[in-house]
Amino acid sequence: MIAPQIEVSVGVHPRHHSGLGGVKIGGAGNDGKGAAIAFLVIAATAMVTAAVIEGSRFDGWAQLHPMHPVHLIGHDGSYTVVPLAWLDGEAAAWADTAVVRPSEGPWLSLERAPLSRQGLAYGMYGGTGSLRSADGNLAMGPAWTVQLGYFPTEQVGVFASVFFGWRSNNLGATLFESRYTAELQFLPVQLGPLHAGLYGGGGLAYRFEDAVKLSGNAVVSGNESSPALVGGAMFQLDINTRLALTARLGLAHAHGEQMHDAIIGLSVY
Repeated sequence: MIAPQIEVSVGVHPRHHSGLGGVKIGGAGNDGKGAAIAFLVIAATAMVTAAVIEGSRFDGWAQLHPMHPVHLIGHDGSYTVVPLAWLDGEAAAWADTAVVRPSEGPWLSLERAPLSRQGLAYGMYGGTGSLRSADGNLAMGPAWTVQLGYFPTEQVGVFASVFFGWRSNNLGATLFESRYTAELQFLPVQLGPLHAGLYGGGGLAYRFEDAVKLSGNAVVSGNESSPALVGGAMFQLDINTRLALTARLGLAHAHGEQMHDAIIGLSVY
């Protein structure tokens, strides 16, 4: 969880910025943003690696020569190889796993299997979101979500989700928002390669704002934590059996305020 130590140095200087007085910018908001960027670089590297590995797998139907070798691994761990034409019910009952390799004979890929979510899932999405300052101002900034979870069925998944967003406030200071939530996804709608559903969840939100001007002339840090509720709609477009382009339109309630985001990215199953 990216929640840096809160030791903020804020002061008023002779220069002016936006007519509100200058401030020395630094502290938890800027530190949180830097840590989040480092985390996102690592998450993006993991996403590219997972997408390349899983996307290169072929799940579907292929046309093989009758004498194409089939590698069989038995329930007891023993191994044998037989031509495809020699497979019978007895061999199928004996085998726990069967493997065919494209390099060992003629191979014609016919059709990929449709998107299959069941099992582990990883997603990373980026876009824009509204972030509310401690002084009540609401404005847009970069927004990112990284998720890891599991789909016990094709339509229902459970995730651990991390959200990061940041922007500059009216004083030019960094506002950094992070949310750590558990999330339930339900995608019952399918129309060809298009899928749609809803998500919702709850957890904790942290806002670190390096400087904010409240009533009077006081300039203070705007740091706060609160419960967070999130929810919204999500849409997917099949890329292949294990990859989907995912878009999310979401609402979040934290710090007693409502915020929203629109993000798009990749889901790997």
